[in-house]
Amino acid sequence: MFRGEYSFRGTHAEKVIRLTASFDKKGNKLFPRNLDVYLLAPIVGFMYGRKSDLDKSGESTKIFPEQISNEHTTLWFTYRLIILLDEKYEPNFDERVNKAFKYYGREQAQPDEALYEAYVRGGVDILFEKLIASSNSEEDYLKNLYDFMEEFDERYGQTASGVIDLCKLARN
Repeated sequence: MFRGEYSFRGTHAEKVIRLTASFDKKGNKLFPRNLDVYLLAPIVGFMYGRKSDLDKSGESTKIFPEQISNEHTTLWFTYRLIILLDEKYEPNFDERVNKAFKYYGREQAQPDEALYEAYVRGGVDILFEKLIASSNSEEDYLKNLYDFMEEFDERYGQTASGVIDLCKLARN
């Protein structure tokens, strides 16, 4: 995990391709790279409580090893944070700490890594549903982005008023 190349597969590859595609003639994108989706998706999947099974059929789209290497610290932080916070998965705090910091790379970490990947796929599903699925025009993409950020703010009580204000300007 977080070593070498990473591939999205099947329906999740198709969704990542759409999430990183230009949505207008100027070449604007919601996510510039597959890596940007990979950085955000596990957080969104965890926050929304959405996990998704691996689909090995169809297409694949990759993140190159050097990109993974450049974001290694951020990826590790996100993995550890999710493992530490997921009380439903592991109710015992001390065991969550062990899972986040001690077990990685060992056989006993495989279920934890699978959980993280399920959150990645669940996050991809949510990002696609919220940002892309109902978009038919440039305005739809911006409206959906604004609506998603506003929903996230309301749902989790995060203060992102500066970002929300910028989105309001873009929406108008």
